[in-house]
Amino acid sequence: MTGSLKFDSLEPPGTQAIARGPDRVLRFFRMQETRPVVIAASTLKGEELAALTAFRQVKRTHADALLIIAPRKPERFDEVEALVRQEGFSVARRTELAIDAEPRTDVVVLDTIGELARLFQVATVVFVGGSLVDAGGHNILEPAVFGKPILFGPHMQNFAEIAQAFLENGAGLQVGSARELEEAIVTLFGDPVRRASLGAAARALVEANRGAKGKSLAVIAELLPPAPPAGVVRPFRRMP
Repeated sequence: MTGSLKFDSLEPPGTQAIARGPDRVLRFFRMQETRPVVIAASTLKGEELAALTAFRQVKRTHADALLIIAPRKPERFDEVEALVRQEGFSVARRTELAIDAEPRTDVVVLDTIGELARLFQVATVVFVGGSLVDAGGHNILEPAVFGKPILFGPHMQNFAEIAQAFLENGAGLQVGSARELEEAIVTLFGDPVRRASLGAAARALVEANRGAKGKSLAVIAELLPPAPPAGVVRPFRRMP
């Protein structure tokens, strides 16, 4: 047992891979660090409404709060945008944002591929979807790298061991319903100490579980037969 390779697939903040060049994704979110941001990540149908309901409560005490919704399936971008408008929030798509400017809407729908992992660093609280509905859950390690407080629902069977480790180490919160999600998000926004504690534990858990790649390669090397001694390689000759 060498551990999960998923932990080694994450680049820690500050490494060359993370900090390579100017971060173009963040240039569309030129916000003050004090602006509250909720990210609803990899959401499936039914989870956006739960996130919007919770966000409505956050707006009561944090009028400048921003919600970033990242639907799991690109074909649902239009549907999610329409839902946000229906719920009475101003909304823009990520592809509509001006570069080097602050989003001026309540909600941004992330209608791009490959940008979500970079955006976690601007979050105040992260809800990872695919877990409030029975879809098996999604990866909670990416926001953990940035030390963010993470919420997920009861359906985490695709990441059962990792989810259990987060709960046992106080590195994440599991909610059982949309109502519990709302209560948890509102509570965290009122408790910066709790947010910091969850985020620090999440990042520490990731760092503590790195190394499975090296251990696995070492075991494989021991099982491989020894390499044969190098022989003399003679050039080929054309036969008559």
